[in-house]
Amino acid sequence: MRDSIENLRRVDPGVKQPITKISFSKTEIAHIFAAVLILTIAFTIILYRGSYLDANKFMNVIKVFGISLILVTFSFLLHELGHKFVAQQYGAWSEFRAYPMGLLISLVFSFMGFLFAAPGAVYIRGNINQEQNAKISLAGPGVNFIICAIAIILTFFTSGLANSVILQLAWLNAFLGLFNMIPIPPLDGSKIVTWSLPIYILAIIIGVAELAATYTML
Repeated sequence: MRDSIENLRRVDPGVKQPITKISFSKTEIAHIFAAVLILTIAFTIILYRGSYLDANKFMNVIKVFGISLILVTFSFLLHELGHKFVAQQYGAWSEFRAYPMGLLISLVFSFMGFLFAAPGAVYIRGNINQEQNAKISLAGPGVNFIICAIAIILTFFTSGLANSVILQLAWLNAFLGLFNMIPIPPLDGSKIVTWSLPIYILAIIIGVAELAATYTML
């Protein structure tokens, strides 16, 4: 599976709204649900093509949907929530908003056998300085790298379908985290590299090592 992934995050430093606890609005929850659902459907379409889980087509779709939901939740969603939670700890207003056109593109491309995923973005308003902005940016790929490391460890204690799903999860998180470290706006790497080059290089080394490790295990 090969994915082109774009995650956008915008910062408006002109508004001060001190929020230091984790919170979700009803609007945000609706956007998260829509983004996760549509992205999961796109993953299901792609993964179903090569699946061999069950002779019963209905049960096969259900199983592939469940696997896709796990992959989306523990990669894309947690990446975005990483941004959100760190931003809120800095007292900023921070909420996820789905990107309808990006989700539509993801769905259309899934019928072609690959995924261009642009599910949405975490929008931030608050008095955020450069260091805080960089740490908020680092939170997303950081979550991916941590999940990948845990998943790689779990592959040594699992087998069969569970092992296959966990390995896919490891690869996806390594790829997603590393992709977002590309130092081109609006990707996360562009904020991190201008704040601390050593930390940026360390994150790249971790991402490359994890991605290489998952490839040797596929």
